[in-house]
Amino acid sequence: MRRILPTSMIVPAKKLLAALLALLVCFSPALVSAQQIMAPSPGAELQLVDDPLYRGDVFYYRGDYYRAITQYELFLMRNADKDQGDAVRLKIAWLYAQAGKLAASADILKQIITTRPEADRMAAWARIYFGDVASKAGQGKVATRAFMDLFNKCDGFVVTGQKEKTPNAVGAGDCLYLKSYAKLGLARHYASVHEFEKSVEALRTLPEKSPLKVKADEIAAHVDGLVLPRKRPALAGALSIIPGLGHFYIEEYGAGIWAMIFNGAFIYGMADSIASKRYGQATLIGLVELIWYTGTIFGAVSGAHRFNRDARRVVEDGLESDLSKIDDDQPWPVRFPVDSNPVQLQWQWRF
Repeated sequence: MRRILPTSMIVPAKKLLAALLALLVCFSPALVSAQQIMAPSPGAELQLVDDPLYRGDVFYYRGDYYRAITQYELFLMRNADKDQGDAVRLKIAWLYAQAGKLAASADILKQIITTRPEADRMAAWARIYFGDVASKAGQGKVATRAFMDLFNKCDGFVVTGQKEKTPNAVGAGDCLYLKSYAKLGLARHYASVHEFEKSVEALRTLPEKSPLKVKADEIAAHVDGLVLPRKRPALAGALSIIPGLGHFYIEEYGAGIWAMIFNGAFIYGMADSIASKRYGQATLIGLVELIWYTGTIFGAVSGAHRFNRDARRVVEDGLESDLSKIDDDQPWPVRFPVDSNPVQLQWQWRF
């Protein structure tokens, strides 16, 4: 049913409406000017939303690498100039490497290296990235050659660029950083294959004027002083002739206790069956014990190998972490203590 206002309420309502309109007219210029100051223009918002390079950066910072790559490739399809296009291709190559697509990353980097002048700054950085990708792919010889070629030829790039007036040529300051990162790449590669002496040597041969030299020497000093704990697999197997001793040697105390208990139980059961002239039962228990006994020896040997591998990985992970943060402005975290036996491995009991 339709409601009708009483006549007495119509006049006050009209007055209230008139007052609101007057206030709106008075304050509307201030509101409009405030909106113009605080809000970006619609054209600017539309331009950002329509820019694949901007969207690619947004996806990159969110960690969505594949969507970032898609946006960067859309940007390249818009006929970007050579320099800007190769800069975006470097981003794509780096993202492919982070996503584990090493072959795709290497193809893009080789394209940049071969289509730009040898003394070009972007081609030089592409060589750094190519060495890192080759190292991750297990191509150690390719990685070391890429890093060492850049380190040895960088000074020549500076001279060549000056003579030929190459646009974006490597300058003296660029070469200092490029040579530093070539040595850091070598150090990372040698750390990944657990050749820590060569990694230390690479860190100590950074250019003397490099701003990263002090930190590199600091890291090298810590790594060079490391004494890695090591367990001998042959000794672990020999000690396991007495079940459990091999596991105690490799510091897997829980497994050692269980090895003693189960092997002792099976041996007791076999001996009791023989004493009771239950030879069939003794044979069955003996076969089970033989499997368990050999498994105990094998477990101790493999545990010694695992101990040594994990000890190397402690150093590898710490070294790679420090090298990845070597040029951060934040204080460098010292990850390696300076005592004579710095690698402290904490082992959980395994049952």
